[in-house]
Amino acid sequence: RSMRILLDENPCEIPAGTVGEAIAIAAEAAEKAGRLVVEVRVDGAMLTDEELQTTTRLQDAAEEVQMLTTTMEALLRDTFLQAAETLTAAEREQRLAAEAMQGGRAAEGMASLMQSLEGWSGIRDAVVQGLSLAEIPTEDVEFDGVRLADAIVDLQKRLGRLKDAMVAEDVSATCDCLLYELPESTTAWRTLLDGLHHRFEAASEDAGDSNS
Repeated sequence: RSMRILLDENPCEIPAGTVGEAIAIAAEAAEKAGRLVVEVRVDGAMLTDEELQTTTRLQDAAEEVQMLTTTMEALLRDTFLQAAETLTAAEREQRLAAEAMQGGRAAEGMASLMQSLEGWSGIRDAVVQGLSLAEIPTEDVEFDGVRLADAIVDLQKRLGRLKDAMVAEDVSATCDCLLYELPESTTAWRTLLDGLHHRFEAASEDAGDSNS
């Protein structure tokens, strides 16, 4: 008995014996149509990124494997939109961290600070990976006079100074970084993320993609 394989709710006649084979063949078919698989459900349960890397899970058979695809443009549009939301959250945590530290609540300040750093790391990764998927060199990205290549270097430097101030347990230097230095990066990255989001939003509309 063969597995039922659905690609965007359309049944696929794929000769696959395992979940892994079904995903590989469907992903290749999607790619030929200029689309990417963004979600896999096995017997109704969504597979996590971790499970998609787990050999045992992929060697299983199943009753049904369902896959959802999207265009690269729509995927990148959503990626940059989410990164912009993460940026707003990171900015809020930076402010809360500085307020807590100035108020002598070091542990609370540190918790907010770590949230903010995690946010920045996610934003940078999302942008670099997204552009690499779109095969756009970092050097080519510029909006309103803000160059991504410069923004990456500036962010590294500011985060480096922030970490030095944290290690030195220098509260006033840490707060200066949070309140005066990092906001400059926030402004630059907001311009870049908005620009990238709109660029791919326009491209996804051109591609006629309604699956958002």
